[in-house]
Amino acid sequence: MRWTLLLVAAFVLSIPSQSAQKLKLKFKDGTTLDGAEIYVPTISNSTGHPNGLGLILKYHNKLYIHHFPYRQPRKVTRFTNNGIDDGKYKAVQVMEELEHYSPRSSRLEPSPSELGYSCTPSRIAFFHFDRPTLNTLHKAIARNGRISTANKSSALKSIHGAYYANPKPRYYNTQQTSRIWQAEADRDVARYKDKVFYGKWLEQPELAPVKFQRLLRAHRQRTP
Repeated sequence: MRWTLLLVAAFVLSIPSQSAQKLKLKFKDGTTLDGAEIYVPTISNSTGHPNGLGLILKYHNKLYIHHFPYRQPRKVTRFTNNGIDDGKYKAVQVMEELEHYSPRSSRLEPSPSELGYSCTPSRIAFFHFDRPTLNTLHKAIARNGRISTANKSSALKSIHGAYYANPKPRYYNTQQTSRIWQAEADRDVARYKDKVFYGKWLEQPELAPVKFQRLLRAHRQRTP
């Protein structure tokens, strides 16, 4: 009997905690979070559950607030035959916008009250993430037994839709929308630095609390 209990205990300890599963996530704007967690509330009346509108993340045990940075168009090479089907193609360089979306292209809502931060919305729609990350999120949500059936179903359906959705340039982020969002988030985060982790700190570690600055500088050295 004693050996049976020990084997059961060892098996339970070998299973990663669903609420503390660390994930590597990447946004379409290039931001990378290595060690993020999907927030799954322990209270039933919370507004923070993953669902079809997206999810809320925790990073370094803090509520994650994304900064939605604007990325400049990039120069890419394309091949064209100038409309003549003679088998000859010419390489031309054109400017192509990066597919990344404005924060206001998705429905915004206040952050869950139990996290003590009711300012900048923290829910992130799935279409803000790249395809490999959508695969990661699909697996993590599907396997999490603490997410209700209804919420899990709507979240997985939304992830599927985001994975196969065609780019929608009219919703792309712009310098203006990014600047407006960050002006609001900068102000709110300054009041609640002890409760959140702000994505902007990844690019500007000097803005972060001292306890995060060494970690963030290491992150910048690892990230191209």
